[in-house]
Amino acid sequence: MTNKQIANTFDELANLMELHEEDDFRIRSYRNAYLTLRKLDRPLADMTDPEIKGIKGVGPAIAGKIRELIGSGKMSTLEKYRNETPPGVVEMLEVNGFGPKKVRVVWKEMGLETVGELWYACNENRLIEYKGFGLKTQEDLRQKLEYFFRSRDKVHIDVAEEEADFVCVWLTGKLPGAYVSPVGELRRRCPVVEHIEILVGYNGDLSAVFDGSTITLEKAESTVRYEVRLQNNTLVTVHRCMTEEFGSKLFQHTGSQVFLDAFVAAAPGVSFKNLRSEYEVFERAGLPFIAPELREDARYLDLAKQQKLPQLIEEQDIKGVLHVHTTWSDGLHSLREMCEYVRSMGYDYIGITDHSQAAFYANGLKPDRLLAQMAEIDQLNVEMAPFRILKGIESDILNDGSLDYEPEILQQLDFVIASVHTNLKMSKEKATERVLRAVENPYTTILGHPTGRLLLSREGYPLDWDVILDACAKHGVAVELNANPYRLDIEWTLIQEAVRRGIAISINPDAHSKDGVHDLRYGVFAARKGGLTVAQCLNAQDWKK
Repeated sequence: MTNKQIANTFDELANLMELHEEDDFRIRSYRNAYLTLRKLDRPLADMTDPEIKGIKGVGPAIAGKIRELIGSGKMSTLEKYRNETPPGVVEMLEVNGFGPKKVRVVWKEMGLETVGELWYACNENRLIEYKGFGLKTQEDLRQKLEYFFRSRDKVHIDVAEEEADFVCVWLTGKLPGAYVSPVGELRRRCPVVEHIEILVGYNGDLSAVFDGSTITLEKAESTVRYEVRLQNNTLVTVHRCMTEEFGSKLFQHTGSQVFLDAFVAAAPGVSFKNLRSEYEVFERAGLPFIAPELREDARYLDLAKQQKLPQLIEEQDIKGVLHVHTTWSDGLHSLREMCEYVRSMGYDYIGITDHSQAAFYANGLKPDRLLAQMAEIDQLNVEMAPFRILKGIESDILNDGSLDYEPEILQQLDFVIASVHTNLKMSKEKATERVLRAVENPYTTILGHPTGRLLLSREGYPLDWDVILDACAKHGVAVELNANPYRLDIEWTLIQEAVRRGIAISINPDAHSKDGVHDLRYGVFAARKGGLTVAQCLNAQDWKK
């Protein structure tokens, strides 16, 4: 199990124990374990028992549970609470913003035991009769439930990639000489993946390969399509084709149906069957190769016909890492550690942006602490030259749209990322007004995670994008593409709307640890999907520019 999976297990345990009104002290200890373990950059599975016990906040009992998870993938204490709780009630805890106390009310007092029953009760106005539920709370919950239903059975791209990579490596080991590749939504780099699909070029039946020990055959549709299930219960579709037609099938299983229909219509009478290489498909159509990320719809076909496809940005084009948190606020590693790590990865510069003073929950920096951090950065810049450390801040956009420091503080910074973190339930008019004022502030450099969304968990607040992007263009403000795979905010479909106005996109990891820097990978995926080039990316330029 990964550290993230182990941490999430303790989070689930804490929620179930709170649901059953267990001891507060134990609940807090498990929540703290969740917060600690998910930030570790060294795999728990590689640690000795003394090393695990040496982690801050991890006592013998929690260490024993960690070892149990590493050994068997299960925790007996968690299984006990799961067995005592109806599965539908456990599922209610997955609804963002609907905590154990409220779940207990609808379960114990209302007798609701499934998410569907809960949604129906909201539509019948039954919740308002109970303590802690008013009309506004009920309506908010109903909207969250509808979002939950739309998001169910989907996974973030980092999870989909990890699981697909496992299957591809496993199949390659079982089938020497076979061609194996992810296809579908994952190969198109969709931020959220509903179906994990793998294509195998192999001249034979695959049924015997799935022996049930690691990957179990769920069902086989003839000998060309298999539904298999991983040990963690993830369902994966495996398509099989002959090796000599792998290129044709790779093309067929990658593009959306809209793209495929338009592609075929653009080359009437041309056969794309039995091609070993995908590049041959485009050669037959008389078109340059269109990157998989751009095969979501037909918009890039016309550009391909005109030989005007964009030269998409690549991960190695990024020169600097902006939006980085340290132990000065809520980061896991010190300022020096983050700078040395980013420099060791070959980047030219780093932009430090700890949280501002309003973010008290994240140990945000009061002015005196921010000035002290600047002094430390000055010292490190002398020591680490020519590597450059930029002085920044992730300033909260306050309710009235103002930034979180006085001008005399802001003017001393190299750059400012302005972000909304609180009071996210806003109308389109309120959200637009609030963000617009921040964009108009002369000290704002980058608009951070513009909608505040959390993929599969929280919808972003609505914005009038024409107004916001016009303002960014007018005031020279870049827009962040937050690379955290749980955000990927700005939405890739808006990237061309921004660059058409001359707005730079900054691909930022929002890293709270050294490991978080690697999320840049997912930001580049989304940027490519949005057609971004090097010239349009802020941190693909040198730091002076």
